[in-house]
Amino acid sequence: MKAKILSVSEVNQYVKTLLESNSLLKNLIIQGELSNVKRAASGHLYFSLKDAGSKIDCVMFKNVVTGLKFLPKEGLKVTLRGSLGVYLPSGQYQITVRSMEPQGLGDLFQAYLVLKDELASKGYFDRDHKKKLPEIISRVGLVTSPTGAAIKDIISIIKRRNPLMDIVIYPSLVQGDEAAGTIIKGIQAFNTARSVDVIIIGRGGGSIEDLWAFNDERLAKAIFESELPIVSAVGHEIDYTIADFVADLRAPTPSGAAELVAEETLSMIQNLVAQKKRLSQSMAATIDRNRRLLLQIRKELLRYRPQERIEERRLFLDIINERLVRALMGQLKSERQQLINIKTRIEAMSPVNALKKGYVRVTDNYDKSVVSVAGLQVDQPVTLHFVDGQAKARIQSTKETR
Repeated sequence: MKAKILSVSEVNQYVKTLLESNSLLKNLIIQGELSNVKRAASGHLYFSLKDAGSKIDCVMFKNVVTGLKFLPKEGLKVTLRGSLGVYLPSGQYQITVRSMEPQGLGDLFQAYLVLKDELASKGYFDRDHKKKLPEIISRVGLVTSPTGAAIKDIISIIKRRNPLMDIVIYPSLVQGDEAAGTIIKGIQAFNTARSVDVIIIGRGGGSIEDLWAFNDERLAKAIFESELPIVSAVGHEIDYTIADFVADLRAPTPSGAAELVAEETLSMIQNLVAQKKRLSQSMAATIDRNRRLLLQIRKELLRYRPQERIEERRLFLDIINERLVRALMGQLKSERQQLINIKTRIEAMSPVNALKKGYVRVTDNYDKSVVSVAGLQVDQPVTLHFVDGQAKARIQSTKETR
């Protein structure tokens, strides 16, 4: 008997029919731990249900999600009801969930919460310890996988938003037992070299196991002690790690981190360009206004014929100057004559002139002038002052004239 050749779609459809016809698989009640929880834009919820040895993909459609009484989170233990089927395009089997109830926290998630509380009590998450991003970022350091999708998104966005920004990559592991150690070395290397302005650490989304390196206490300490500001960009918007809480700034995704660091410089450049434009417009307006004012002043000056007025004032000043010179010369002549008259009167009153006429001046022993006979005594020595000398004498007698 010749075997029938089936297409891939026929095989998937056959398996789907087998699974969906099984009464046990149509009404599953299953317990496990939520992992890799993602809410799609459509409102549907996608996640994995796992235990210590295995995991299975699940989907919960929007109409069921809206009826949930709790928020499905990474690490939460749940009991769900649903049916096992096959997603035909990929051939993967999955559980279509009809209801879900919380049961408790998974071991990893419980460890995450314990470490979070411990670091919070030490002040690792305090806002006082958060460093601001520099106003100007010219070089950014990336600590991430050199082959992951995250680094491609970061580089693409930074180059698009700010082509002048330099990017320095420190390749590291982002998953597995050794990942935290390599990320720490990257942070320490950038701090030692001081070759960048800000550091971005991160990776794309994944389950709590995939992101566990970013919940490492050693990494939290390295972020806390970093002197350079650190932006954490781990997973998707709904994913939160210890690194997110310790970092100076948390970006919802690696792409978001790129936008944050590029936005700082881009905004500044845009502001400078806008300010330059406003300043140029203001200067142009001021120059134009002053130009119009100068033209108006020029018209006014021309209307008042300033040159002619200056010439008229110059002639008037010449006339005034001539008058002042004449008046001054007349005044000087008059004052000179007055001086001559005063000199004549002074000379006429001079004692020397009186002596020239034969008069004599008499002084006593103390060289004081004798002006009255009453001040003389008989035999008193006196000095007679002539125009050409002196003579000594004694008083023989006195006689007063009545």
